[in-house]
Amino acid sequence: MKTITSRHNPLITEMAKLKHKKHRDFARLFLFEGRKLFIEARASDIIIQYVFVTGDYYRVYENELSDYPVYVLSEGCFEKITSEKSYEGIICAAKHIDFLHFYIKIYNIDNDINIHDGKQRLLLLSNIQDPGNLGTIIRSANALGIDCIITDNECADLYNPKTIRASMGALFRQRITVCDDMISTIRNLKSGGYSVYAAAPDRSALPLDKFVISQKTCFIIGNEGHGLDVSYITETTGCVFIPMKQNSESLNASIAAAILIWEGYRQDNQ
Repeated sequence: MKTITSRHNPLITEMAKLKHKKHRDFARLFLFEGRKLFIEARASDIIIQYVFVTGDYYRVYENELSDYPVYVLSEGCFEKITSEKSYEGIICAAKHIDFLHFYIKIYNIDNDINIHDGKQRLLLLSNIQDPGNLGTIIRSANALGIDCIITDNECADLYNPKTIRASMGALFRQRITVCDDMISTIRNLKSGGYSVYAAAPDRSALPLDKFVISQKTCFIIGNEGHGLDVSYITETTGCVFIPMKQNSESLNASIAAAILIWEGYRQDNQ
């Protein structure tokens, strides 16, 4: 255990930079806060590079921290790196989760040794810009049996503190692939036997309550405000919508995703 009291300490300065995506990408590190996420990360074999705690936290949870390089920070140092207004007193810096999260141009099912067994459940996301929504979708997907989430590079950063917090630790367990070319990805999935349905209120859209979801059916969900790009919809097998009462506002993207995923889970476990 080491103590840092100066806000100008080089390590504290470097950790504070991790609030910004470009620095996270450069350092291949990200921050997450709170005891629950620390426990989840530890259970998921996430590589934790540093643990920063307040003195009060260290006195209570010292035994949990014995396997990690721990720095006890002054209040000023802790406030420099925290993203929370009300913090629990623990911040971890961890390495990017390269064994679960992949960044490629096109998702090619031929490179996935498990995809051809027809049992891999997929979810596609496009331009989900709110990190809280993205984290909530990751949490729902992990809970309801999605094997891989495929996003385009317009979605929020996986390692944004709000994404991590909203995922409640699911980010540490969920396989996610970020693709530069979603249109080619959709085409690859279709050529591999998948049916890709857009969550969109198209004139020809099928209601979810009448929709049969096979293990090789996947949905693509679009931006919170503007929905899916027309070019994506054109490439899909068809469209599906969630029936609601008349004059209702459209559902939040994370809520819509949860309903679609749950219906697939329900049908698969009948």
